[in-house]
Amino acid sequence: MKKKKVLLTGGSGAVGFETFKELLRRKDRYDIRIFNLDQKRERKIFAPYTGQAEMIWGDLRDTSLVEKAVRDVDYILHIAALIPPTADRQPNLAWDINVGGTTNILKGMKNQPTTPKLIYTSSISVYGDRINNPEIRAGDPLRPSDGDEYARTKIEAEKRIRDSGVTWTIFRLCGILYPNLSVQPLMFHMPLDTSLEFCHNSDAGFALVEAIESNALWGKTFNLGGGEQCRTNARAFIKTMMPFYGVNPETIPEYAFATRNFHSGFYKDSDMLEKFLHFQKHTLEDHLNIVKEKVSPFQRFMIHMIPRFLIRAWMLRMSEPYKAIQENNKNLIARFYGSRKIFENLFLREEGSTYA
Repeated sequence: MKKKKVLLTGGSGAVGFETFKELLRRKDRYDIRIFNLDQKRERKIFAPYTGQAEMIWGDLRDTSLVEKAVRDVDYILHIAALIPPTADRQPNLAWDINVGGTTNILKGMKNQPTTPKLIYTSSISVYGDRINNPEIRAGDPLRPSDGDEYARTKIEAEKRIRDSGVTWTIFRLCGILYPNLSVQPLMFHMPLDTSLEFCHNSDAGFALVEAIESNALWGKTFNLGGGEQCRTNARAFIKTMMPFYGVNPETIPEYAFATRNFHSGFYKDSDMLEKFLHFQKHTLEDHLNIVKEKVSPFQRFMIHMIPRFLIRAWMLRMSEPYKAIQENNKNLIARFYGSRKIFENLFLREEGSTYA
């Protein structure tokens, strides 16, 4: 049987690289082409795989390179995107890459003698703030949170795909867990009462490749999540994760976290995609154990040696919501807390308290 040719965009990311490895496991069925940014880190990632995939180095905004990338392929797994926080800080760039790049792919597809099929990764962020109604289904309204430029680009890219006339399926990915997950500023955008559903990056990669041969998925949009076994809330997740890095969660003041205007929730229909693809292989506990093993005892020991007040200061420096309060940035205060008055009513009398 003749092998199918698959184009993978964004193959060096947390999901993209697992997708690439899953394609390699099926190299008897697929010829692989990767379209990726030409950067030192990316070239280093793919160096051990020389000869196992055709590499096209470039930028999604380059129409001629995109045209070259989509030529003669049967399927396109379009994962590449500019993600938060950069996407939210540089909205024009995010639009050019996430929307313009997707448009370039669609144009290139339609220029082929035989139009490839497209599998596109969108995001749970398109549903916006669901802290008060966390149960999410694929037919729910799309209401991106204030300032979430990434979500807006995903909504527009989805629309252009549906209107394009090509054969497509869209997966809205929940939060993705991966072994090298670290403490990041975006964590502080997340209210502590946020409901979270995760998916392990290798499970997501498996699902994307498995979807190639599932005819039941075309023309439909699905929520891709890890299921009930991968659900928690932000407060519990942070309280569990921080000690892995040697950080006592009690050093993190609750006011460092936003109280509104994030996204995430529980995918009440994530079982639909599981019925077709059987990809939900890891539990949340599995992932936590993987992360714990990745952090060496020496790293934890060294962090334990840092005075508690310095850990607290480090965390506060990473918190954009707290920085907004310090700088009296009214727009960001409104985004993260509602207003300064609301912030003060919630936290002023409890400034010494932590979230735990």
